[in-house]
Amino acid sequence: MAMTGSTPCSSMSNHTKERVTMTKVTLENFYSNLIAQHEEREMRASKHSSEQKGEGEGEII
Repeated sequence: MAMTGSTPCSSMSNHTKERVTMTKVTLENFYSNLIAQHEEREMRASKHSSEQKGEGEGEII
């Protein structure tokens, strides 16, 4: 397929451009949510860990 002086994007149909945009937005949202969920899990895990350490200090066995 020979390329003319136009950019590759101008040869795509509007439907294809819309699909590419929607896919890009979907991927950006997915990875943004993935990072947020990971950070929340880390915070809960550290909170849980510190709570367990605090409970263990006061116990006499």
